[in-house]
Amino acid sequence: MNLVILGVGIGLLTLLPPGPVTLALVQVGARHGRGYALRGAVGIASGDMVLGAAAVAIVGLGAAMPARAFVAAQVLAAALLLGLGALLLARPAMAAASVDRIRRPGRAMFLLTSFTPTALGAWVALLAAMPFAGDPRELGLFALGVIVASWLWHPLLGTVASALGDRLDDRGQVRLSRTGGLIMAAIGALLLFGRF
Repeated sequence: MNLVILGVGIGLLTLLPPGPVTLALVQVGARHGRGYALRGAVGIASGDMVLGAAAVAIVGLGAAMPARAFVAAQVLAAALLLGLGALLLARPAMAAASVDRIRRPGRAMFLLTSFTPTALGAWVALLAAMPFAGDPRELGLFALGVIVASWLWHPLLGTVASALGDRLDDRGQVRLSRTGGLIMAAIGALLLFGRF
């Protein structure tokens, strides 16, 4: 049970920095209202369930794969986070480009979460950094806690974003995108340079 609670705590900490999926949810909520935001939040949390299971399997297999290959996969995931963060810093409006075209937010946010390489990379990097990464049972309990954090955080964030509505203007969204990009780039850099 302690590992689940640890997962919830660390999961909430990792969800606070606004990445591309979070920014999309905020913009969906601000532009389309609470119903859209809550459906989008369910899509994200469902996607995290898929990613969590995949990451536990990948990290579990990592113990069986050659050390160089596993380290290379971790370095690639960190480099993707760094690159996406730099892209958000350079082009902060990128996150808002297609939000207005979303008609099925649950499905769209599920697909965005499940098939974003950096999201899987972040999951793998987080799980691989845990001191119990070699124990699949403990890793699974920790991942369950992170998933619970996702189910708590994303509906709350979507509700707050929809309540803000028009108060979150274009300048506010640009600032949010840049902040998210900076935090993602910093996390990617720490993970990347921590390997060398």
